[in-house]
Amino acid sequence: MDAKTHLDNLRQELNGVFDQTVREALDAGQSHYFSTCLFDFAEQLEDEAERKIITTVCAQIQGATLTAAFGLYRQAFSSLRLALEMGLSAAYFSIHRLELNEWLDGREDIHWNRLIDDERGVLSTRFAKAFFPELSSEIKATKEDAITLYRNLSEFVHGNNETWEASGLSIKYRLDICRKYETQCKKIFEIILMTLCCRHLKSFKAESLEALAFIPDEFTHIGAIREIFGGPKDI
Repeated sequence: MDAKTHLDNLRQELNGVFDQTVREALDAGQSHYFSTCLFDFAEQLEDEAERKIITTVCAQIQGATLTAAFGLYRQAFSSLRLALEMGLSAAYFSIHRLELNEWLDGREDIHWNRLIDDERGVLSTRFAKAFFPELSSEIKATKEDAITLYRNLSEFVHGNNETWEASGLSIKYRLDICRKYETQCKKIFEIILMTLCCRHLKSFKAESLEALAFIPDEFTHIGAIREIFGGPKDI
């Protein structure tokens, strides 16, 4: 079999998985909603670099959903991990400007351990107390979720044995992995959104809050966020 025939066969397999995914499983509208919400949040930020980072996160989420739809599950989970790292980095770089400029110059990398550090990280009690003290307990829970999710996604990045058993070596539709992808995509959105809310909500003016009316719908259980948007603190 020549290379062109081989590639044509792969394309047919990919298209077959894509059609089955769209027909039976993956809700692409969900990831589009996540991307749109994060993009709208980015539009309220004054700093151009932060806006670009979050816009990149939106692209990563959309790209991850596309690869998942084609049955490229390992690549999809890898893209989700990158989205999680970059989403938290947007908040991290907003308070660590030296590292932001070094990262923009290519002299610095994104370090997961820094993002979740108890003193300098964006999922720390110290961070919450500085920008939105009422979310301190929420940030603590968010950190636990982020660490667990990052570990799970990293298994696909590093090629842990069980991930090969889950995703397989051939292009094949898998309903269970599609469902896992949807669940983890939603968790990433919630973690990033919570972190950005903790960092920025209290600094936004009324018109910015008006443009982000979806946030209290996402966090209906958090009185401090409801109150920011003019709702009741207690229900």
